[in-house]
Amino acid sequence: MSHHASLISDFELRYPFTPSSRNFFESISLDEMLASREVLALTESRLLNSLARGKYEPDFSERGLSSFFAAALVASQDPVLASKFSKKEAERAKEFFKDEKPAAKVTVFAGCFGMTFQMTNSDYNRPSYTVPFEGYLSLVSKHNLAKNLTWKLARQELAKGVVRMSDNMLNDFFGDCALAAISEGVRNFRKAPFPKQLLGVKMAVIQYAPSPRPKTNKGYLYVEELLKHPAVNDGRHRLTWLVLSPWAIGVKLLPDEEAIELIQSYVSAGGNVDSGMRRFIAYNVRRARRLGLMPPTLGKLKIEHPDIYALLPKEVLLSSTEDPRPSRGKSTK
Repeated sequence: MSHHASLISDFELRYPFTPSSRNFFESISLDEMLASREVLALTESRLLNSLARGKYEPDFSERGLSSFFAAALVASQDPVLASKFSKKEAERAKEFFKDEKPAAKVTVFAGCFGMTFQMTNSDYNRPSYTVPFEGYLSLVSKHNLAKNLTWKLARQELAKGVVRMSDNMLNDFFGDCALAAISEGVRNFRKAPFPKQLLGVKMAVIQYAPSPRPKTNKGYLYVEELLKHPAVNDGRHRLTWLVLSPWAIGVKLLPDEEAIELIQSYVSAGGNVDSGMRRFIAYNVRRARRLGLMPPTLGKLKIEHPDIYALLPKEVLLSSTEDPRPSRGKSTK
C-alpha cells in the first residue's frame, strides 16, 4: 500500500466519482498506478461486469479506487462501453447510498454534489429531506437532469421555497446525479492520451461491447425546415439551448465556430444579436458538446415543451414527416 492510501477516506472509496477522489487521481503518477497487475486485473473485472460478462467484488483500497479511473479511461474509447460502465457504476454508488443512515445521506450528498439537504421527519415518522429550490434547480441544470420529467421542478413537492423529498426519492435523485457525473467524467477522458498500459485491457474488453445502433436523423428534419423560416421573434433563447445548439453539435457534427455562426445567422433574422446573445449562443454550443446533448424530436418537443412547440412556424409543422404524437406502441389489430 502506497503512502497515498492513508489519505483516502472510506467515502472516496465508496463514491470514486467525487471531486476529492479526482484530487487523489491527479496526485499520483499514472505510470505508477498502472504498473500494478492488481489494478489492471480489477480494471478488466470492473469493465466486464459493466457488460454483464463477469462479477466485480468491490475493493475498498487504493487499488480499487485506481481501477475506477483506469476503467473510465478504457470506457472513454467506446460510446457503448462508456454508457454501460457509467450506468453500472452509478447503480453501485446508489446501492451504497441506500444503505447509509439517514443523517449520513445528507453528508454524502453534499460531499458528492455540493448540495446540502436538511433532514426532517414525515407524518409517518420516516425520514424526509428538504433543500432550497434554487440549489435544486442549480444541480438539475448542471447535470441536465430536466430531460427526465421526474426531476422537473413542477413535479416536485414544493412549499415555502424548498423542495421536499422522501427517502426513496432522494435515493433515486442521488443515482441519477451519480450517472450524470460519471458520464461527464468519462467523456472528459476522451481528450486525454490513452495509456499504452491499458491496451491489453481494452482489447480484452472491447470485443464484448455491443455495436452502437445506427443513428437516424429523421426525427430532426423539422430543424432543417425551421432554419428556412427564421421568423421566430420570441423564444430565441429557448430554441438556442434546447434545439439549435444540440442539433448543430449532436446531429450535424459541426465545429463550434460553424455552429455558432449558423445559430447567430438564424436568430439575427428575428432581431438584432447583441454581445449578450452571442455569448449565450457560444456557451450553449460548448455546453451541448460537453454534455453530449441531442435535440428533442418534434413529438417530444410537443409533449415536454409545448410553449416552444407553439412558437414553431406553421410551415415547419406542415412540412414535417414525423408524427408529432407520442408513440403508443404497435397496434394490436
